[in-house]
Order: sequence, then C-alpha cells, then structure tokens
Amino acid sequence: MSNTEKEMTHRILVIDDNPSIHKDFQTILLDEEESETLNALRDEVFGNKSNTNTSRSVYELDFASQGKEGCEKIKEACSEDRPYELAFVDMRMPPGWDGLKTIENIWQIDPNVQVVICTAYSDYSWGEITERLGRSENLLILKKPFDSAEVAQFASALTEKWVLARKASLKMSQLEQMVKERTEQQTKLLEKVENINKELKDFVSIVSHDLKAPLRGIKSLATWILDDCSDKLGEQANEQMHLLLDRVERMYNLIEGVLQYSRAGRTEEQIVQVKLDDFIPEVIDMLVPPENISITIEDNMPVIKCAETHFMQLFQNLLSNAIKYMDKPKGQIKVGCVEQDGFWKFSIADNGPGIEKKNFEKIFKMFQALSVSEEFEGTGVGLTVAKKIVELYGGNIWVESEIGKGSTFFFTLPKQETGVNNAKLEANIAN
Repeated sequence: MSNTEKEMTHRILVIDDNPSIHKDFQTILLDEEESETLNALRDEVFGNKSNTNTSRSVYELDFASQGKEGCEKIKEACSEDRPYELAFVDMRMPPGWDGLKTIENIWQIDPNVQVVICTAYSDYSWGEITERLGRSENLLILKKPFDSAEVAQFASALTEKWVLARKASLKMSQLEQMVKERTEQQTKLLEKVENINKELKDFVSIVSHDLKAPLRGIKSLATWILDDCSDKLGEQANEQMHLLLDRVERMYNLIEGVLQYSRAGRTEEQIVQVKLDDFIPEVIDMLVPPENISITIEDNMPVIKCAETHFMQLFQNLLSNAIKYMDKPKGQIKVGCVEQDGFWKFSIADNGPGIEKKNFEKIFKMFQALSVSEEFEGTGVGLTVAKKIVELYGGNIWVESEIGKGSTFFFTLPKQETGVNNAKLEANIAN
C-alpha cells in the first residue's frame, strides 16, 4: 500500500464476540463499498452532487472477539503510529469485559478513538453510561440489528471527524511549538539586551570617571598657571589659556550631557506624585536667572506621576536654554499649561532671538546646538535629553518660533489618574 493510499485509508476496529457480526461489517464497509446504493446514500448524506469520479473512503477493518484483545490491537496500532480512528464495540462479550469496561481501557490507551456502542439490549441506561465514561463527543450508540446504511453513515462521518480533529491537534501542536520557539527567542533577546544594558552602564561609569577626571586635572592646572604666572605670560598666551579653560568647560559639559541622555529612561527611578505648582518654582530658584530676566508661571499646574529627577532635567534644560540664549535687555520667560484632548500641554515661551523654521527639527538632535550667541556655545544635548524624557512618558515635544520675536517650546503629557482634584485647572482648557 502506497503512502497516499495509507493517508486515504481509515482504520476501523470491530470488537464483538460474534463472528457473524464481523462478516456483516465486512460486507457493509468493504464488499459493498463501491455499490451504487451506498454511493448514492453517501452522496445524499454528504451533499456530493458531482457526476465526476471522486475519492471514496477506503476502510481497513480489523476484528477482535474480546475486549482485552481489542485493547491490545489499539495499543499496537498506536505504537506503529497508525492509530485506529473508529471502534465498534459490542456491549455483551462473555466471559470477558463488557462494552463499558472495554471502552474505559481503550480511552486510557488512546482517548481520541471514536467509539460506537453496539447493543441489542438496554444493559445500561444513558445516565449509567455517561457516569462510567463521562460525557464525550466521541461516543455514539448503535442499536442491533443495525441497518447497513446507518453503519456506513456512522463509519464515514466518525472517521472524517477523527481526521479533522487530528489535523486541528497537529495545527495546535505546531502553534504551541512556534510559541515556544518565539518565547525562547524573546528570552535570549532579553538576556542580550540585559547584557548590553550592563555593558552600557559600565561604559557610562568609565566615561564618568576616566574622562571627567583628566579634564578636572587640566582645568586645575590651567587655573594654577593663570593665577601664578599670568603676569609673566604675554597677552596672547593669557588669551590662549582662557580659551583652553573654555574648551575644557565645554568638553566637561558635553560629557555630562551625554551621561544625562544615557541615564534618561534607563535607570530605575521611583515614581511619585509631583505638584508642579511647587516643583517648578524650585527649579527656577536652582537656575538663579539674571536680574534682567523674569520667569513667570501663567497657569495653574497639574499634579503628575513621574520620577522627580526626570522632570527636574526636563524643566531645567528648557528654562536654562531660554535663559542662556536670551538677547534682550529685558528678558521674559513664561511657563504655561492647558488641558487638551486628554493631554496636558505645557509651554515655555521666551522673547529671545528666535529660531529659523529650517532648524525646528535639527535642534532636538544630539550635538546640534545653534550658534546664535557669541557669549554662549551650547552642547547640543539639553534639548535631546528633554525630547527623550517627554517621549518616555508618552508625549511629544516641538517648537514654534519667529526670528527676533522669541520661541515657544511645547510638550504634551498624557493625563493621569492621581486622585488629586483641582478646580482651578478646569479653566486651563485649550479651545
């Protein structure tokens, strides 16, 4: 028998102590398999109206006279990986097991076998049967003497049901294997990411110690030379020493900015409720703005859940940016907040030099500071850190500006349930 024929063949086991019953099944399912009567019946039952030749079910029948013998055949078929799909089991088979005992043992070996109980008597009620075997969709009852068409119908329907269930089971096994493989891949990926984070953390420590320490030494040495030898140095040498100190300070700030960027969103910070009405004035006091620059809070500020260090960096970077680039003799910086579409929309507006539209996106990229002031040369890191923090909390940041009139930096944060109600904030609603 070819592999294709094996795949099309349905294995059926008949367990009955009466040899004449074996012959009946042989006649119904094999000898009359291609009879016009049964083919017409099958077409009627399963809706095949085609006049062309179609593949018919091919049955391979085995027989057993007692329950124990039948179970041995079930076990052997499973070991060969050619399990039986359907078993017709007689209810009375003296002197051995009865039908229920046989089915109990069959399902212990292979719970997927479809079973038809064949009985001429009411040995057990349906309630007693289900109490013994449980309610199963794999169990039907066929009354003796049985009709040939009924046997053929049971055989065709139940073997097809077994095939579909097996395909579904195989598909489920494949899906479970895919899930297992994906889970293993994700576990390996997480381990890899964890190792990368550890390496990055070690790298940050190295940068912090091994690069900043020499800079401090250079700054100390240059300062000592200027303090002790400036009168012995010429004008050009003094100018060069001050330029060196400026470059050391810039390099120090660059390293600190990179460290801030690497820490944002990577280190674990405690999330707390922060009342911004109190928090922002503290940030302003820490910045110590010049006397010619006023910073005002225009609106009532919400209470948010965040890591304090994140929002300290966020407001410090945005406010210090406005302060450092201010070119007006009387600088004004205004901090605002309104509720808009389920977000808090913050704004930090200044009357400074403004930014050209072509640079709106550039300024949020690493090391992309704009040279708009001869007195201050930025590192190009502060706004990048601010952008990373805002996006970490699910918001967006952007700028609107006009040359000569100032800039307004906006950022949004999703509203959160803090359990704090503030009726004044209801007035801060954007149209």
